[in-house]
Amino acid sequence: MGAVLALGLTFALAVALAFGGVVRAEDLPTRAVGVVPRGGALTIDVAVPDVFTPEARQRLLSGFATRVLVRVYLQEAGTSKAIAVAVQRVEIVYDIWDEKFQLRLSRGPGTEREIEVPTLGQAVEAATALRQFPVAPLDLLVPDHRYSIAVRCDLNPLSQELLAELRQWLRQPSGPQRRPGTGGGDSFFGTFVTVFINPQIDESEHQVRFVSPPFVSPPAGHPTAGPPAKP
Repeated sequence: MGAVLALGLTFALAVALAFGGVVRAEDLPTRAVGVVPRGGALTIDVAVPDVFTPEARQRLLSGFATRVLVRVYLQEAGTSKAIAVAVQRVEIVYDIWDEKFQLRLSRGPGTEREIEVPTLGQAVEAATALRQFPVAPLDLLVPDHRYSIAVRCDLNPLSQELLAELRQWLRQPSGPQRRPGTGGGDSFFGTFVTVFINPQIDESEHQVRFVSPPFVSPPAGHPTAGPPAKP
């Protein structure tokens, strides 16, 4: 399901708690997130334009590349048990000759695409809005169970190691069958949980973190809404 990494692991939280000064996901600010089952997947609709400060918005016009990394994590309500992870990475470059913004967007293997928009506002919207964004397969969720969505959005993440691992994971993510110690996506999953609850790890120019209000998963046999979510 696009950029979905479904593992159902608790070991990653234990790794994260080994770092001092962590913040529990449930202690983060709450923000409304649209949660809709579509085409066999749990999808979300949310935007994080506030990751761009006024200075960062103006700097988009410089012609230098700007990166936005959004990580979404599905958890059981009231716990920090990670169920699935989904990622979107966007690179923005302003073409000073054509006066247009060029964006390269990656969500998962084979889903990188390029778009072009004429205005700064449209560039920010395209880079920070998740529309019909697949987070996890519906069969991963327990019917009528309470879950919540946690989101972390980073502007220009500084960790080159994380970006290199992210690019590798986007090309070949782990599947639900992967287990701790098998490498690849499992490593990234653990990294995600660690940096989500500890902002001092994987610093970036600016970051926004929040959780959704709890929601109840659809009952067994519930029809999905709309066409399958596009990557």
